Amino acid sequence: MIRTTALAATLLTPIAAWAQQAEGGEEIIVTGLRSVDTTAGQVKRAKRGIVDTLTGSEADKLPDSSIAEALDRIVGVSSDQGYNSSQPRTVTVRGFDARYNSMDVDGNPVWNSSRNNRGTQLDVFPSSIINQLNVYKTVLPDQDANSIGGHIELRTLRAFDGGDGAWGKVKGSIGGYEQESVPTGAGGPSYRFSAVGKDTFGSDHRFGIVLGADVQRDRFYDQYDQVTAYSQVAGVDVPNGTLLLGNYDKEITRRSVYGKLEAHATDTLYAFLSANWFRENDTENYYRGGTYFTAATTSGTTADGTGNFTKGTALTYPESYRLDRKTLMLSGGLDYRVGARGALTVRGAFTNYHHDEVLSRGSQFQYSYVTGSYDIGEDYPSVTLAADSKLGVAANWLHQTGKTAFVQGMPIRDKVYSGRVQYDFNTQPDARGFGYQIGGGFRRLDRNYDQTVTSYTLAKGTSFALSQVPLAWAGIQTLDGASPVYIDSAAYWAWMQAHATITTDATPTSDYHLIEDVYAGHAALTFNAGRLHVLVGGRVEVTDFTDVTGRLVSGKAQSVTFANHYTNFLPNAQGSYDIAKGLRVRLAYTRTLARPDFSDFAMGSTITYDTNGYPVKSGTNPYLAPRVADNYDTSIEWYHPYGYVSLGLFHKDLAHETFTQLTQKLNDAGVVIETDTIPLNGGSAKVNGAEASAVIDRFRFLPTPLNGFGVSANYAYLDGSWNVVFSDGSRRTVGGLRNQPKWLANLNLNYTFGRVEVTLAYRLRGRTFTGTFGPTAAGDIWIEDYARLDLQANVRQGRNVSLFGEARNLNNAWWRATTGVDRSLYYATNPGRSYLGGIKLKY
Repeated sequence: MIRTTALAATLLTPIAAWAQQAEGGEEIIVTGLRSVDTTAGQVKRAKRGIVDTLTGSEADKLPDSSIAEALDRIVGVSSDQGYNSSQPRTVTVRGFDARYNSMDVDGNPVWNSSRNNRGTQLDVFPSSIINQLNVYKTVLPDQDANSIGGHIELRTLRAFDGGDGAWGKVKGSIGGYEQESVPTGAGGPSYRFSAVGKDTFGSDHRFGIVLGADVQRDRFYDQYDQVTAYSQVAGVDVPNGTLLLGNYDKEITRRSVYGKLEAHATDTLYAFLSANWFRENDTENYYRGGTYFTAATTSGTTADGTGNFTKGTALTYPESYRLDRKTLMLSGGLDYRVGARGALTVRGAFTNYHHDEVLSRGSQFQYSYVTGSYDIGEDYPSVTLAADSKLGVAANWLHQTGKTAFVQGMPIRDKVYSGRVQYDFNTQPDARGFGYQIGGGFRRLDRNYDQTVTSYTLAKGTSFALSQVPLAWAGIQTLDGASPVYIDSAAYWAWMQAHATITTDATPTSDYHLIEDVYAGHAALTFNAGRLHVLVGGRVEVTDFTDVTGRLVSGKAQSVTFANHYTNFLPNAQGSYDIAKGLRVRLAYTRTLARPDFSDFAMGSTITYDTNGYPVKSGTNPYLAPRVADNYDTSIEWYHPYGYVSLGLFHKDLAHETFTQLTQKLNDAGVVIETDTIPLNGGSAKVNGAEASAVIDRFRFLPTPLNGFGVSANYAYLDGSWNVVFSDGSRRTVGGLRNQPKWLANLNLNYTFGRVEVTLAYRLRGRTFTGTFGPTAAGDIWIEDYARLDLQANVRQGRNVSLFGEARNLNNAWWRATTGVDRSLYYATNPGRSYLGGIKLKY
């Protein structure tokens, strides 16, 4: 008998373990994967639903540092940038951004969301933790229903993967960015270090342990350039705001420690306890310089984005951003075999999440009445000012008075408790006939959000010049009304602390304490008959919450408590049929949901009174219903000895989308007695899509040296329409959802020859709607087509040692947002190229 133990985490079923026959007739007790390195095709073929996968071995060949980056390689998935950043933080699945998706780690839910919505922030998780990263495009009844786009499943290494023996890998690298540090930055290299290992011990190796750690530091600056607003004059986009050039200096550090203790008793019981700790610190300083002017003062404007202006104002201001996120996740579970065909699964987890955000934004230093010309440009705007000897003198740049500088603290404290139990009968992969699955779960979110805004205002008549704040590159930096100005942020705030009027706003209408309970039950009937596999079932989710927030009534703060309850029944039907050996067709219908954003239901409101004494309310709506989607999927998959080819089609129909609307209540005389401007479930959306993937692990059927090539390619087409509702009730349709690209593609080329292995990875995405829309299409903001080229090369020095080098963004791609009738520049950002080199060890 061969033991490869870990009952719940089998490749062939995510919840139960079963005795199966290995090649050669030996019985295997499946409590782990047969191999530590499993191919994506094996995972895809074994899963019940429509699933796409990135394995740990594939991730190891790519220069991606976080799960947010790694997921961008999976068909139909695109990464989305964080605040004022070129770096990915969340992901969109099939056109639905993070708020519409869910995630678990080893079967327990992940909670790592922002203050506004439920989307999991994935950049805190290092890519080194991946054993399998599975994206379920069709959600199963036992998975979180908050998965309109999909459900992300992170499977970490198990002690019994690959058998009882010890296994481990260590990887370290050091390097840097072309844009490594601005003059005020700390400098220093970027680096990454990760280690993970597993072993078994005890009598008959019935116990196992996994330990891992990851440390990363990235030091770089983004070029971040922006035109803040446009007006359309004679059918041409004309700047009507500020043209800014910026260098955004960043230091991002990530630290992770994770471990797991496992045990099994023959083929009857598997149990585990795990602890995962993740921390990320971002320190960011934004340096800008630019010129403000209005469309009314321009002349000679062209559709190419050039023109002249008068009465402009050269300006700069300091801004900094600090983010500290800590996640502690404790989880455990067991799987118990009941008789010959039954299995009981139990899971439980506790997550303690701290999210501390601080945004500091100063008021402007200005030099007024400048004249010049502008050119919006392809990636960055440029301004040329008329010669003025006073412009370059810092003493002539004066700070605004009567305007507010502020420091905004946005701490979140989340505690999440979850548990589930499930019983399966005759649902194992090699079962025949009918089986069933039944289970239930509970999740409690205990969230505290307590925002504070401290404002600094200089009284009129106060003199504060740019010369009174230290500048980097003194004597070298030019104040020209266009280039970034490197202001010492600490010195600025020290001056404001000493001279400004300081007020603190506890922002009662932003703060809330939410306790949200979700009770879930699910059941499914399965039928397996050789080639045919069918699952029909459903899930019921009951959501209860109590929310304590603030209300401003005629300027006076009140504490208010709201409670709500809603129930959703979510049918689920999925099946597959093997037309021939290696050729499978799948069909699925699922209903999924997305609970309301915190900013729409948990925060507070403001009430004033009109001239007749009737209330006028604006703010959130605690009685919102969740968004609900009906999803239809089909795919055909061909698995061959060298990989697989798949083609899928899908349609998603979303109802109850949320938009802020104005409503009024009238009395019998037609007099308005209440006016509400609050979010309502009045919108809708649709997405039609197609996904295609082709993988050939190695061209082993070709002669040497061509047999060293391998390829992985995918393409997704997304046709979305968003029925937007404005506050006055009017509607318009936008040709995309929030962060939904028109298309996505990946092409990974791999070549192995002797001791050398090279991977060239090319990611591409089509034009993408940001979710920011105007009253007409000219006010919408889109991301233009984007393509990025990455490279990793490995040279083996022995059986277990490799030297490697990697490069990111070799083509120096810009992330470019546009707006207006001419698709004019709104903002553009680029971190430049980066290069790292290091060593890998395996045993």
